[in-house]
Amino acid sequence: MFFGEENNAQVLGKFLRKAEAAHVEDAVRAKRLSISKEIISYIYKSPEGWDDRCTFNIKHIGNQFIQWLRDFDSSKNDHIDHIYCIVYRFLCEFDFLVGPGKELSMELRRIKDQIQSDEGEMDGDVRSQIIYASYVMPANIAKEFINDSNIASFREFEAKKSEAAALKKQWDEEIEVKKDEADAIKDKLNEYKIGFNFIGLYKGFEDLGSKKNTEVTNLFRSLILMGIVIVLPLLIEIIVAFNGIYQSKSLGIDHLFVVIPLLSTEIILIYYFRVILHNLNSAKAQKMQIELRQTLCQFIQSYAEFSEKIKKQDKTALEKFENLIFSGILADPEKLPSTYDGIDQIGKLVKSLKGP
Repeated sequence: MFFGEENNAQVLGKFLRKAEAAHVEDAVRAKRLSISKEIISYIYKSPEGWDDRCTFNIKHIGNQFIQWLRDFDSSKNDHIDHIYCIVYRFLCEFDFLVGPGKELSMELRRIKDQIQSDEGEMDGDVRSQIIYASYVMPANIAKEFINDSNIASFREFEAKKSEAAALKKQWDEEIEVKKDEADAIKDKLNEYKIGFNFIGLYKGFEDLGSKKNTEVTNLFRSLILMGIVIVLPLLIEIIVAFNGIYQSKSLGIDHLFVVIPLLSTEIILIYYFRVILHNLNSAKAQKMQIELRQTLCQFIQSYAEFSEKIKKQDKTALEKFENLIFSGILADPEKLPSTYDGIDQIGKLVKSLKGP
């Protein structure tokens, strides 16, 4: 703030009162003082606008102007001429920076035209000042404006903006490339994840298959052992019977007390032999089912990818496959022999011996 500052505003007001009361004999000076008074009156009434638009002259001759107004003496022609030239400079700068699409008011335009039309009647010093204010000063204002540090910063900002735009474009391209690479890695990781999941599934079947192998081996050994146990009492009985015959001992009723328990034992042993045989067959069937699932796990991923397209038309494309893979291992318990199967067979045998 310059013209709006309290002390400077008081100087402007005091000058206007002194100019109003002044009586100048020289008609030329009287006219110049009247024009100066009109311009200063506009400054006095609207100091903010003149402060904003007249920074160049405020900076270079502002204090000098206030001092001339403070020391104004209407009897001295050089005072009137200096004030006249200075206010014209302020008026020209005010017009130069009035703003885009705007113009001076009609009164200020009339005053400016009036000063420029009287240029030929001015003496050398005043004329040179008027010419400077009209033609040279606008160029100096523009030069100072262009060379201002803030404008330089703005130009640097524009350069940085262009550089930032280019850098952003480069980053966008790099980000796009990195995104494609990341997507490719993601797809590959998904494949690895699926592969590891199927490997885990295969490993689970493999562990279960190992247990079944052990179970089959143990059942087979148990079956061999049970077969030996079944045959062994019969061999012993045959040996005892032959020894009795060779020693001229006839088979009597007492031998029945040995044969009946022996037959009962044999029936029980045969039953358990059948149980072990059934379990062995069941374990082998389970082992075959596990091996089938292991085989299917080797191409389940390709089958799933292929069926993804098919499922758009058929939603049950994987149903049978999943039922096979994730169904329980069948042990076929329905064919387990009953405990009394052997007794039923003996009953039928006894009935047939009795006859009708």
